[in-house]
Amino acid sequence: MLPWMRENARKLRKNPTKEEQKLWYQFLRTFPLPFRRQVVFGPYIVDFYCHSPRLAIELDGSQHYEDQGQAADRRRDLYLEQVHHLRLLRFSNLDIAQRFEGVCAVIRQETERSAPSFVPCGDTFPPEGGRYGRRPMKTVTIYTDGACSGNPGPGGWGAILMYGKFKKELSGGEGHTTNNRMELTGVITALEALKEPCIVELYSDSKYVIDALEKGWARGWKARGWVKGDKKPALNPDLWEKLLNLCDYHTVNLHWVKGHAENPYNNRCDELAVMESKKFK
Repeated sequence: MLPWMRENARKLRKNPTKEEQKLWYQFLRTFPLPFRRQVVFGPYIVDFYCHSPRLAIELDGSQHYEDQGQAADRRRDLYLEQVHHLRLLRFSNLDIAQRFEGVCAVIRQETERSAPSFVPCGDTFPPEGGRYGRRPMKTVTIYTDGACSGNPGPGGWGAILMYGKFKKELSGGEGHTTNNRMELTGVITALEALKEPCIVELYSDSKYVIDALEKGWARGWKARGWVKGDKKPALNPDLWEKLLNLCDYHTVNLHWVKGHAENPYNNRCDELAVMESKKFK
């Protein structure tokens, strides 16, 4: 494999399209047969690949439906089928957006047809355990908050992690920081505390954190070299880099909550953050 191909594949894994994110995090990541993302085959990189049925899945944007794009895809498909003996499934971005359940059904059927001894059908799909099964990911609920006196000034953050009957509180602070850095640090530290990939229900009252993740702003800043759409530098790139990597590791569902309201977990995180900030005054 050429080094630049490996590097291109790595960049594509770190900067997926929203359609690739949806298919990966909502379906393929926990599929009974293991899929990999952005896998190199000769001069090409396929979006998703499963080894046992030798199945490659490609998600196509609008450029693939232009004359030149279709011709290039035919050459690509022919190479992958004849040289690497892959079977290909192609879906459009519109399929992912509007016909997602149908896409998942086609993938299930194709893997079942090609590897019937691996993937059971009926109510047992996906399997629980077994040689080719995966243990379901745990679902962890996380609340975080940040605080800063002066902004910049002494600051703190607090986090609550809950899994079933278990609950853990975390907190910390810095002598000279900003509110946004504390908001980010709270989320990062909470996610880093998880010892395995989890489904995370993340609650925060920070629009800075929730919107930048949910609306794709942070990934856009990263793709532009930490420059925002208005050409101004994106702040806190060191923390955003860590957080985006953690969001790739875990499946993070985002929830904004109103601060200083009636949510007891959010209020407790605020207490922890303020308490930590006061240690530096």
